Amino acid sequence: MVFSVLAVTQFMVVLDASIVYVGLPSIQRDLGFSQSGLAWVMDAYILAFGGVMMLGGRMADLLGRRRVLLAGLVWFGLASLACALSIEPWQLIAARTAQGLGAAFVAPAALALVTDTFPEGRTRFRALGIFGSIGGFAGAAGTLIGGLLITISWQWAFLVNVPIVFAILVIGPKMLPAGRPDATGGVDLVGITTGIGGLCLLLLGILRGGVQGWGSLPVLLEFAGAVVLLGAFVFRQATAKAPLVPRALVAIRRVMVGNVANVFAGALLFGVYLVLTLFLQVVRGYTPLQAALWTLPVSASLFLGSNLVPRLFDRLTPRGALAAVLGLQGVGLVWWALSLASDRLLLTSFLLPAMVWGFGCGGAIVAAFVVCTSGVRGQEMGAASGLVSTTLQVGGALGVAVLTTLSELDDGAGVSARADGQSVALWGAAAFAAGGVVVLLLLHRDAPAVEPVASQADQAATQS
Repeated sequence: MVFSVLAVTQFMVVLDASIVYVGLPSIQRDLGFSQSGLAWVMDAYILAFGGVMMLGGRMADLLGRRRVLLAGLVWFGLASLACALSIEPWQLIAARTAQGLGAAFVAPAALALVTDTFPEGRTRFRALGIFGSIGGFAGAAGTLIGGLLITISWQWAFLVNVPIVFAILVIGPKMLPAGRPDATGGVDLVGITTGIGGLCLLLLGILRGGVQGWGSLPVLLEFAGAVVLLGAFVFRQATAKAPLVPRALVAIRRVMVGNVANVFAGALLFGVYLVLTLFLQVVRGYTPLQAALWTLPVSASLFLGSNLVPRLFDRLTPRGALAAVLGLQGVGLVWWALSLASDRLLLTSFLLPAMVWGFGCGGAIVAAFVVCTSGVRGQEMGAASGLVSTTLQVGGALGVAVLTTLSELDDGAGVSARADGQSVALWGAAAFAAGGVVVLLLLHRDAPAVEPVASQADQAATQS
């Protein structure tokens, strides 16, 4: 029962990163968003979620995990209500940012409670494997659930969180273990400031680059500021007494390079679902519910991949499996980009290549989780898992920004031109997949991932 409560919590906070996809056209019409501004409805949540998650994990260790989880849920529920009540673009973006901040405290506290609940060893790895796969499935399920809710109104994509939060707050104090504060020291405020500031400037530069030109002075200044702040963040983590990223994790090369590959996996998960949704609604003219039904086979393929790909771990190792499924996504995306058109049969030009991509995407989420936690000692497992979630969400923010820019949708353009823009975005997604494979090849000469962990993750994914 305890794990069920934590699983529902994890599903809800990850779901909110993607549930609004199918509602974007409706939100744009009702609130008057520009095309570039519309991306911030997703990015504000994803960036706040990913950028602050390491702080959330640190506060859970300092203050107690159940206490931080419940406080974060209160904040998250109030922010969800504020999203539904928004009547101006800036209000929705501010509320989505607040949602992401709440989720950044909820998610790592929930993960830490999982490790508190299950004894170290095989049982814990099974639980962590299932917990990790829930995040990937929630990202895919958002389009379907959002499509069903948005048939009522787009506000219901946010209002649905309120009763779920209320139910967890009622049963949580009775069901969840308190979780003793087991960390000492302070909070690395300098690291938090430089890390979040650098990511925000990087994302802003990407968004503005597609509008003002990549060589414009404001965009170049934003990229330069991002490099300076992110460089300061890396330096701070190497010198701080209580770094957000434990130095023991940095010493494990497979974990760090695996997290870089996880950025590409997150960019593909969130960015391609945005392209998929906009194509169905803006290019093909489907309603949110119709678009959601068309994405159902893609989501089913993703779930299938998350369950079947771990069976390859014993033959390929988790690292090899991750490289293979990223390559499979690239193949599906190239097929998709070559065949996508506004007037072709959806089965061959959309659904089949999208399902190939979805299978690889589902496998990549689980494989990345295993790669980035293999060989990590128990006392760093929570931090390692939090880092995996962080890089996934940051990758999602970058993927949404880049693919939105590449698609260059224009309400005044013809249907054929809009489809061409979607094809360009899919080529960009294929480049993300190729980049992830290249990063993983850097691990070729490393020692193989710990096989017992792979085997246990295989069992976890199979039983999920």
